[in-house]
Amino acid sequence: MAATLRRIRITALVPEDDFPPDIGPSVAEEAVLSDIDTHLVFLRIESWGSAMEFGQLRANPVVAPKLRVLVPPAFHPVYGARRSYLTDAYLTHLALHGHVYAAGATGRLRIPKPDDLIILLSERYRQALAMGIK
Repeated sequence: MAATLRRIRITALVPEDDFPPDIGPSVAEEAVLSDIDTHLVFLRIESWGSAMEFGQLRANPVVAPKLRVLVPPAFHPVYGARRSYLTDAYLTHLALHGHVYAAGATGRLRIPKPDDLIILLSERYRQALAMGIK
């Protein structure tokens, strides 16, 4: 994913690959994601660890507006059929910041793969910034 974004001249950081190993990931990640030069933060919820990360990042008032959350369609707070504390947290994030996307399943709906959605949104964000829309 990072290589694809870099090919289209979008800087991409992958915490597991790009942050110093001697600094705790939760510390390094919060510092980098809070930086003014970080415009978008994509988070794919795939495990309890990424769910915990979502809880931490959505509580950070600097990072939360940058956060784009990719969830399996069944867990999307509006379109999904599953209900839980986590889907309730997605609904709150969606209401406050408008960025929770169903991603990762195919079928009758046009639901993009997570990597395709990240590229689509990153490219459009870059275009909007270049045109002074933001």
